[in-house]
Amino acid sequence: MNHFPPTEIRNLNELEAFDAMIAFIRAYWELRGKSSDDIANLLSGIDRNVWANGMPGDPASWGDWQIAVSSVLRTNGS
Repeated sequence: MNHFPPTEIRNLNELEAFDAMIAFIRAYWELRGKSSDDIANLLSGIDRNVWANGMPGDPASWGDWQIAVSSVLRTNGS
């Protein structure tokens, strides 16, 4: 098991963090046999391979992501 909390701080910009979140959710879904329609729908909405400009399939999900990032930054005092 990796150390938690991490001893090395790694920084991601919002888009990199969004892509990391997608990879995390996709791996979780695949490890569990792709059995959740809710997760499949979420992955479809946040897929960045739908539009030529890389916007998520459901453009509103980017705004939701930015709200979540802002919330974490406020909570952590950043």
